[in-house]
Amino acid sequence: MKQLSAFRDRLPGLVRALLVGVPAGALCDWLETPIPWMIGPMVAVAAVNLMGRRVYAPPFGREAGQVILGSAVSLYFTPPVVAALGAHLGAIAVSTAAAFLIGRLGALTLSRVSGIDGKSAFFASIPGGAMAMAVLAERHGAMIAPVAVAHSLRVSIVVVVVPFALTYGGIPLESAPFRPSLPFDLPVFLAWMAGGVLAGGLSEKLGVHNGYLMAPIFLGAGLMVGGVELSSVPRWLIDLAQLMFGLILGARYERAFFVRYRLFVPFALINAVFVMAVSAAVALGLAWLFDLSLATMLIATAPGGMAEMTIVAQALHIGVPLVVAFHLFRVVVVNMGTQYIYALAQWARGRMRRAAAGE
Repeated sequence: MKQLSAFRDRLPGLVRALLVGVPAGALCDWLETPIPWMIGPMVAVAAVNLMGRRVYAPPFGREAGQVILGSAVSLYFTPPVVAALGAHLGAIAVSTAAAFLIGRLGALTLSRVSGIDGKSAFFASIPGGAMAMAVLAERHGAMIAPVAVAHSLRVSIVVVVVPFALTYGGIPLESAPFRPSLPFDLPVFLAWMAGGVLAGGLSEKLGVHNGYLMAPIFLGAGLMVGGVELSSVPRWLIDLAQLMFGLILGARYERAFFVRYRLFVPFALINAVFVMAVSAAVALGLAWLFDLSLATMLIATAPGGMAEMTIVAQALHIGVPLVVAFHLFRVVVVNMGTQYIYALAQWARGRMRRAAAGE
């Protein structure tokens, strides 16, 4: 009954989100902007939210969007692609290590310009999942609000800037190799999607981050590698997944929350630009050092959410499996290792202070 009551309370806000989000997506699609059905709804819903007209994302929108996206992305994992991924483990490891370094540099910048404590700045700057970093921040006694603001702004900016930079920035775009070309088979598609939903639900029950995205990817990739011919994913469903993520990102911009922390927003923007710039420099270095596509590396190292960057790669058909591999490895290591790296940094800092004091 409580869930039904909550849905009734949120229904007007949900309707408002769809009324502004769908036309915004259609407009961006007509204008042929990159990932139109995510960028358009995100900007429109965020604007309405910040004007004080509360809007909400559809219930289970994240789960539905992730299952659709994961299923579509898994089709890229053909046997030749999976075999080729092993050759890029060095680049993936370097990128993951660089994420921690970028986060640390971003934390120093954020702490100095904004005045918030170093602990909160650290978790606000590490390019991991927003929810995961908020949980870790709370566990270590940091302020949750700056962490939430910083991650929301950074992901939103990355989602807008990276696709436009790749589309209109004159950067050579190399299409993903072995791009799947499969017919649509309704019975196979329905069974496969049902399997993705079940596997995703089980993964999230077990505490897997982005389980509704990762489980369908692994399920579909395993079937593809095993020689099972799956179905294509209709374009309109992929657009629907973009729409779900756009509505979710836009709904994060709660007016009361951002008004309360408005003095921190400019510093969070500075931090976002700094982290993005350093990440782009890392992408340039990786592209040169490992002879990889610059466009692929820019998406693979971008400090955005894993699902959002996967959408960008899939929409632009740029290095999808490699982008997924980079972000998957980074998310696992960052989310599992951040707390230990933070504890180690605090221990080393204490040792240095004691040594300087002559203790």
